[in-house]
Amino acid sequence: MREADVKRRLMLDRRGVSTVVIASIFFLILTFSTLALLLSGFFGYNVAINEEMKIEQERAQEKIMLTELGLNKNATYIMYVRVNNTGTIQVKIRAIYETNITQTVFLGDPSTYMDTYIDPNQDLVIWGLNYTYITRFQPSAKLTLVTERGTKTTDFEGLIIYGPSKPPQPYDTSRYYIGPLELMFTAFYYRRITQDGAFDPTDPKWHDGWSIPRSYGYIAWNITVRNIDNKTQYITINRFSSFTIVPNESPPSDERTWYFEPPPSQAEQQLIPGRIEHIVYKWSVPKEPSVKAQQIYSVSCRCLVFLTFYGWFHWLNGTTTTYAQTIPFEAAITVL
Repeated sequence: MREADVKRRLMLDRRGVSTVVIASIFFLILTFSTLALLLSGFFGYNVAINEEMKIEQERAQEKIMLTELGLNKNATYIMYVRVNNTGTIQVKIRAIYETNITQTVFLGDPSTYMDTYIDPNQDLVIWGLNYTYITRFQPSAKLTLVTERGTKTTDFEGLIIYGPSKPPQPYDTSRYYIGPLELMFTAFYYRRITQDGAFDPTDPKWHDGWSIPRSYGYIAWNITVRNIDNKTQYITINRFSSFTIVPNESPPSDERTWYFEPPPSQAEQQLIPGRIEHIVYKWSVPKEPSVKAQQIYSVSCRCLVFLTFYGWFHWLNGTTTTYAQTIPFEAAITVL
């Protein structure tokens, strides 16, 4: 074989070897890159899992409790809330929510305008922005505070202010009363009113309250009670006291509440022991300027009835304590 042929063959062999080597190197690079990505994903997953486990362990050590609401002079707005850290780890409050009958509303993140860290066994007073109010006070609404790790504390605004409802006292089965008040079911009425709460002159008298025409419009309810508690001078009830009907069929699907109308030129109503009193309910929210009256349903239905009283006991020794009571009616209202 000639020398020129030998050189040509060696060059071709080298070219073939180079192609194989390059392909092998590329395959190795691809393999190691894939392994690196898998290892990176694996370690990243482990880090995420460990971080989540750490958060869960820390969350398990969190426990907060809503203990106090500060109201303005007229008990219209919540000015501040007090929350206790009863857990074993520092917490940070990040959100306040309010839940009423129809919806849950985000009220804000107090950590954006104040320091909301709370050490274990300490408490914190949280004000509204610039020391203004946090939200309108609604005894039937729930207030919820949430930490940065997601721990919650929730309670009814009315329970925080007034305390739990008083347990029923022993009673005579021939009468119906729970706690200090006796309801008189033979004296229960409704009457048409205007949107601003004035009695409608076209409907000059009270009607029996156990059945009412649908679409009757704005109405007032009138219940009759007697204070049978002889341990107090009297009980006062305030404008948060309410009359609520709850349909037991659908439609309608919403419950409706009428709020207390105090006697003329008064903000509250006194219930004197032994005296029969009429209590009137008119408003769609607790009474204040520009509030509208509440309307009856526009469809036929039967409704359960619940009375909620908020106020104060005035004891014989001159002291006062908060009063809260929920009383269910023993029969239903029919909307015809």
